[in-house]
Amino acid sequence: MNELRLLLSELFDVPSPGDPFTWVLVAAMVFARGMDFLSTWLVTPTLKLEANPLARRVGLVRMALLNLPLLGLPFLHHGLSITFVVTSLLVAGTNLTHGALARGMGEKRQLQSQMQALRRIGLTGALAMNTSGSLVVCSAGGFLMALGGGEESYPFWGGLGVVMFGVGGLVHLNAAIVRLHRRARRAEAADRKARWEGRFKSAAAAAHRPVSAAPPPRS
Repeated sequence: MNELRLLLSELFDVPSPGDPFTWVLVAAMVFARGMDFLSTWLVTPTLKLEANPLARRVGLVRMALLNLPLLGLPFLHHGLSITFVVTSLLVAGTNLTHGALARGMGEKRQLQSQMQALRRIGLTGALAMNTSGSLVVCSAGGFLMALGGGEESYPFWGGLGVVMFGVGGLVHLNAAIVRLHRRARRAEAADRKARWEGRFKSAAAAAHRPVSAAPPPRS
């Protein structure tokens, strides 16, 4: 077993379990992933506002269980562990800073507010703004990666975490915008149908309303 670990260490630069920094990264992974799930639960307990489709499908508890193997990543690669820590902390921070309104208004009202905003700006405008913002974040991460000096430096992997955060926003948030736009259009169609049905019922009721007889002439 020791010979296998030695071989893997020589081939893939596997960290030593006795390295104190490995355990620091384990603690950082626990904190970062925990904050990610905690902030998500605080903002959207029922996951109505969650952009990640996998998390919405399986739920927070099962998603947390699926993430447990990630806690062993520091024993395999320090750099990738730093990437996950940075990305998770950025996600958690974004959830908390942008989730105050959702927490105060409630998920349903916040969702309705988002659909109203999407109706005003339009699908193209919303996608353009989110894509531009995500690309700016990716450029910041790429800048850090370039300054890091290659894969041997920790700043390189931290910059990669920023890039992954930007890519996540590009993919998940754009998909959420498209999904929300479709939902808004279905809601508008349902409202129009309800209004037309209401008018039809009102017209039908008026047509079948008995006409009162004219009063007899006075002598």
